[in-house]
Amino acid sequence: MGTVVDFDPRKHRKRKGKHNGPSPPRYARKVSVKAQFREWIPGVALATGVTILVAAMLTSPMASGIGCDIKGNVSTTGERIFHVPGQEYYRETVVNPLLGERWFCSEEAAREAGWRKAYR
Repeated sequence: MGTVVDFDPRKHRKRKGKHNGPSPPRYARKVSVKAQFREWIPGVALATGVTILVAAMLTSPMASGIGCDIKGNVSTTGERIFHVPGQEYYRETVVNPLLGERWFCSEEAAREAGWRKAYR
């Protein structure tokens, strides 16, 4: 006949706790990729927002003190267009230096840089 092993799970648990040193973790919590992104994205968004804000402040016409008020922006098709005060979409136009957009002090400077005037 074979050997009979007397196995009682309660005794096993008692023996398990008698080792020296810190006890190993009972389980490692698995964090889903979605949860990791939820923690990571707000920090990235904040850093990106701060970068855009600082870039806009440094390249605004007020930063230089000159008062250049012609807005040069890049359209969705990549066309470089400038807007002068009084045009229809001047107030809605936002200059984003991270997209290659910029301010000009004169229409002549904008044209020399290769930008065209907005139709409206």
